[in-house]
Amino acid sequence: MDIRFSYLNYLAPDAKALEADLSRRAEAGWALQWLIAGLACFRRTDRRDLRYCVELKPRPSEEEEGYLTLCADAGWELAEETSVFRIFASRPGTCPAPLQTDAALDFQENWRTVLREARANALYLPMVFLIDLLFSLLFARSVVHWWEIFLDPVYLLFIPLLLLILAWDLGYFLWLGRFRRRCREAVERGHGLPLPSRRAARGRRFASAACGLAMAACLLLAFLPPFLPSGRINAVEHPGDQYPLVRAEDLGLPSSRDSGYLLWEGSSLLRHGEALTYSGDHLVRSVYYACRWERLARAVCASLVEEEGDGDALHFHDPVSLSPVDLGFDESWLYDGGDWQSLLLREGTVVASVEGPADLTDPAVLAVLRQRLGL
Repeated sequence: MDIRFSYLNYLAPDAKALEADLSRRAEAGWALQWLIAGLACFRRTDRRDLRYCVELKPRPSEEEEGYLTLCADAGWELAEETSVFRIFASRPGTCPAPLQTDAALDFQENWRTVLREARANALYLPMVFLIDLLFSLLFARSVVHWWEIFLDPVYLLFIPLLLLILAWDLGYFLWLGRFRRRCREAVERGHGLPLPSRRAARGRRFASAACGLAMAACLLLAFLPPFLPSGRINAVEHPGDQYPLVRAEDLGLPSSRDSGYLLWEGSSLLRHGEALTYSGDHLVRSVYYACRWERLARAVCASLVEEEGDGDALHFHDPVSLSPVDLGFDESWLYDGGDWQSLLLREGTVVASVEGPADLTDPAVLAVLRQRLGL
């Protein structure tokens, strides 16, 4: 076959690694036809004197046409141009000299600027993420339930992908700093610019491609409708017996069977349920969390206790102060408003909250709560 394709999405600092790669292929009888978005097309050639020279693409200037003419006079013709590189191929029957003979001048006019811009670009996403996170924490109007990320299966995919991208950007930023110092030290000693190793350059281009795919996946997860089955229920209906939620009739209250609300959602790491049932003018609210780890259950408890006293949080009641109480659970807190009580409890990895016009410390009521919550 006279045509071959290859993935050559080299990063800007690896320009000379791309040059060495193209020259190796030329020695094996393959000439570059085109290079688009990292995908390169080669054709079989009989030339044995074909060589390549790769430069960083300079900013547009009025001297560019004259420079290309000088390159042609020196035996180099422009073979391909991308957004990052300018690739020259040797003209048949010539033995052209290197285009860049002054490493110090090349570093001052090209490499220093490109490396500085590459470092700024590598730091852009981590800085945006950090600033957004700080603003979210500093200006949050209510308690931040960070553990809610475990409720959505989409987020369980989104977060590892985002962490992969951030890790690559930070690692690339640090590497660019070291590479820039190496270049500066080399030209100060009168040496040529350092040539990245073939293996390292290949690793960087494949890591960059993987992060590009991860970014595309994040965009799809963020803007497309969820495609993972979550078993989420969000409906105005009376909660049935199949959910571990407490209803008005469980507390010995007459219930309105035609009114209520049920929410059931979550993932394998955290399940969440919520039910509202009415008994006349009274409301019974039940919240349930099933956590994968006890440490997560403790974190859920801590933030729910704090939220009960937060005036900016969304409540079905005025902010209250929960007090620790011993009711036979691993942990429990109670607010007693006389004709209305709020109980928050943790038993192992299960966290539950019940609010309503009932005595939630009554042993008979507690036995019903344990049965309904599956404790």
